[in-house]
Amino acid sequence: MSTNESYLALLKNQLKQVDERDFDFVSWKKATILLTSSCFGTNSPQVAALEKIDYAYSSWALRDESGSTDPIKNDCKTTLSTIINEFTIRMEANDETGIPADINNLNFLWLTFQDELTGSALKKLKSIISKANASADEVEAFLKDLPNQTLVNIIQNALLSKEFKEWISR
Repeated sequence: MSTNESYLALLKNQLKQVDERDFDFVSWKKATILLTSSCFGTNSPQVAALEKIDYAYSSWALRDESGSTDPIKNDCKTTLSTIINEFTIRMEANDETGIPADINNLNFLWLTFQDELTGSALKKLKSIISKANASADEVEAFLKDLPNQTLVNIIQNALLSKEFKEWISR
């Protein structure tokens, strides 16, 4: 069984747990976020969607007496089902091309800049590189204005990222 298939099995197990009688939402949420982070990355929209799921009211007795299905459980199921479907699509794309789908995703590279730059510096860099006629001179001037340690940290984090290691080992 491949790593992706193992993750898929674990995600499907998390989905089954939602229907169990002794469902523990807090533990389920933590475990599911950890698994999803491993599959999609910590700052992925999938993880953000899971983090947003929360009880709006705190009385278990109130929910049990209402007679209706728990809206949080439904949200857990819907969100995780969507995540599983997306992960399955990524696995199929990997099978077709022979290249892991995440390797073509440069999100990991941008995250290194997000971790090291201030909000205003990040916006400035994004505006420089987003221009249709972006020049190497503008990028060079921006990078020269950064402290040397910041540049070292950006490069170091990019080179040590899981995604880059997978790409380089192909």
